[in-house]
Amino acid sequence: MRIRNINLTEGSIWKQVFAFALPLLITNLMQHFYAVADLMIVGNYSGIDAMAGIGATASIINMMIGFSLGLGTGCSVVTAQVNGAQDYDGLYKTVHTGYALALLTGVLISLAGVFCAPLLLVKMGTPADILPHAAEYLRIYFISGLAVMVYNMGAGILRGVGDTRHPFIYLSIGVVLNIALDFLFVGVFRWGVKGAGWSYVIAQTVVALLVTISLVRSLTPFRLFLLDIAFHWDVLRRALKVGVPAGLQAAIVALSNVFLQSVINKFGKHAVAGISAASRSDGIVFVLITGLTLAAMTFTGVNMGAGRYDRVRKGLRQSLVLTFFVVAAVSAILLLFRMPIALLFNADPEVVYYTTRAILVILSFYWLFALGEIMGGVLRGIGHSVFPMVISLICMAGVRLAWIYIVLPVWNSFDVILLAYPVSWFASLLGYLIYLKMKEGLLPKQDAPSEESTEETAEGHALPMRGETEANSAFPGEVNPDTAEEPLTLSGEES
Repeated sequence: MRIRNINLTEGSIWKQVFAFALPLLITNLMQHFYAVADLMIVGNYSGIDAMAGIGATASIINMMIGFSLGLGTGCSVVTAQVNGAQDYDGLYKTVHTGYALALLTGVLISLAGVFCAPLLLVKMGTPADILPHAAEYLRIYFISGLAVMVYNMGAGILRGVGDTRHPFIYLSIGVVLNIALDFLFVGVFRWGVKGAGWSYVIAQTVVALLVTISLVRSLTPFRLFLLDIAFHWDVLRRALKVGVPAGLQAAIVALSNVFLQSVINKFGKHAVAGISAASRSDGIVFVLITGLTLAAMTFTGVNMGAGRYDRVRKGLRQSLVLTFFVVAAVSAILLLFRMPIALLFNADPEVVYYTTRAILVILSFYWLFALGEIMGGVLRGIGHSVFPMVISLICMAGVRLAWIYIVLPVWNSFDVILLAYPVSWFASLLGYLIYLKMKEGLLPKQDAPSEESTEETAEGHALPMRGETEANSAFPGEVNPDTAEEPLTLSGEES
């Protein structure tokens, strides 16, 4: 496999972040169109009940997707760091540990989802008229758990070495296949939610196979050898240190949305269908935020591995500015066309009302969420992934639950439910700002010294050029058991 990598350790920072993020953004948009196509086709061919049934499963599905992305993020960060340090032995171990982790967790997620997820729908108070549709869709959807894990792990490895082009190609194939099968199974065969579910499973399996085959056929240091897939415990520990908090962070946020969904269910199937259409619409902005966050995280990990700490600090500032303008611009366009967008999903006036209200409230404040996510991505790229998880637990899930049990009983309306989102985003952003202000030494100000090259200043003092960490360097903030040397310290205490 031939790859055109982007050198993230040299040149204009914002241009490189954007260049790295662009195919990633398009990839995420393509992946999001899985969900958009399902809901649009089902909403137009199978009616409100089937549409609402799929929508009622979104928060549960997001827990699986979020956790799989989190584990993929952990391997992506480690991949970026060992690749930046040119630690090819570490790269080999990371690839094969990542796939072992994906296979194990994928099987467990599929089994848990198939047997337990429908029970969650009942506990969420899913309306009786849409419960059969939701349960059927969810059982089929969770069969794809293994494929979802494998694809996200493989794509995370490729992103870690600077390749976003191939994941985009594979996912594009999957999206086209998914939409074609949706029209065939739902539009022609009239299988309803069952057809939408199997369309996703087949398409996701194909992209998982494609990304795996590309790694197997690769002639690079990150080549995958199927018979060598196994856990390397030193790498697994490093990957889980980032991946588990990142996965739990996404799962915690999704769990809080489960509680919000249970409240929305009380407003009936039209509200469920409307919020589902709105989430697919504003999800376009969400996936842009995710792509920019992954780009900022990878940029940070690569420059940490290469000892370019000056670029880490500048990268945070420039990523925040870039993300704000991208999110604000796309949100404005979607807000302007929210009515025709709503009509694409379903023309029922009540469904359209709920859809447009949700789009208006959510997209007006999405920039708050975006800035907080960038800060969390940079912290994970450094290796400090615990605090973003804490922020999600307290400021996302905690604030939303408090909103449900304290505010909602006083002002019980659909709009008040929607306000739980921007309030929790503001709390999270404030938490990140306070944390970074308190941890001034968290982002290093001086590059790591190089043993091989220095540059003389006009006064004759040596300035460190870009250096490389030891091939087996430990995660930032830890002592490397292999070398027993002090590692690069980010701050005076662990996060």
